[in-house]
Amino acid sequence: MKRLTVLTAFFMFSACVFCHAGREDSMAGRFIPKNGKTILFAGQNNMSVSKYVKSVKTVPAGFMFYTALTDLNSLTKDTDFGAGETSGSFILKNYPKAAVQIGLYLVNSLDNVIEGSLDAEIKELGDWMKEAGVPVFLRIGYEFDYPENMYEPEKYIKAYRYIVDKLDEFGVTNAAYVWHSYASSNPVGIEAWYPGDEYVDWCAISYFTNPQWIPMVNFAKKHSKPLMIAECAPMLGHDKTVEQKAEWYGKLFRFIDKYNVKALCYINADWDSMPMFEGYKWGNDMLGADKEIVKLWKEKISGGRFINFKELYKNTDFKN
Repeated sequence: MKRLTVLTAFFMFSACVFCHAGREDSMAGRFIPKNGKTILFAGQNNMSVSKYVKSVKTVPAGFMFYTALTDLNSLTKDTDFGAGETSGSFILKNYPKAAVQIGLYLVNSLDNVIEGSLDAEIKELGDWMKEAGVPVFLRIGYEFDYPENMYEPEKYIKAYRYIVDKLDEFGVTNAAYVWHSYASSNPVGIEAWYPGDEYVDWCAISYFTNPQWIPMVNFAKKHSKPLMIAECAPMLGHDKTVEQKAEWYGKLFRFIDKYNVKALCYINADWDSMPMFEGYKWGNDMLGADKEIVKLWKEKISGGRFINFKELYKNTDFKN
C-alpha cells in the first residue's frame, strides 16, 4: 500500500492480478472473497461468540472484538468495557485459525496518534496481529461519522493514515484496513472522512435501524472496494417489535444479495443484560433466544453464499 517504488509496484501489481483472478472485476483490497461469497463473523464478547457457535452449530469464518490504543488489555486479557468480557486471545485459543475483526476505538486519541505519542501502542497492536497469524480486519476509528465520537474529518484522516503507515513500517501484512461508517444522515457527507483508496481495503456500514446505507454502497462501488456490514442486529425500539424481528432478518439477507455485501458481522447480544446498554430496551438478539429466528439464520447461512470457518481459506487470498 501507499508510496511505492516502480519495481515494488510492478511486483505488487503482478501479485494482485494473481490474487484477484476470478474475483469481482476491478475490486481492490485485501482478503476479498470469491465472486458471490460473503465472509461471516460473529461477536462481540466471549460469551456471545460461544453461544453463537452452540446455537448455530457452525463456526463462522471469524469473530469480532474491540480494543483501544489507550487500553490494549483486551488483546491478551479478558476485559469488560461494559458489554461483557472480551479478548483476542480467547478467540485465538478457542477458534484457532479463524479470522478476527477488531473495532479500534480512537475517541479522544486522534491528536496523540498524529503526534506520535501512541507509537508504542500501535507497535503492540501490530505485534499481536503478526503473532496471531490469521486474517485481521481492523476497523480504524469505527463509525467515524457517529456524532458522539466527534472525529474531526481532517484529524481522523491523518490518524487513520498514520496508523496504517506505522503498521506497514512494523511489518504487518495480515491486516485489511476497514473504513466503517455509522451510516446515518450527516450534513457533511462521508467523503469528508475518506483516507484515500491506497489506505482503505474495505468500506463498511453499521446495519441496525440506520436509514442511510446507500451512500456508502454507492461510494464503495465508485471506489471499487468490497462492502462489509461491520455491525448488525435487529434491536427493539425505533418502532420495531419482537414480532417484526423475522422481517428485519429477511431484509438483511435481501440487502446482502442485492448489494453484493462481501462480509457480514452479526452482534449476538442480549443488550438488556449489559451495563453499557442498560435502559435502552433493545431486547435480546441472541440467536438461540428464538427457535424460529435461529432456524431462519441457519437456513440462510447454509446456502452457497456464506463463508464459514471451513471455507475461509479456500475462498480468500490469505496465505499464512
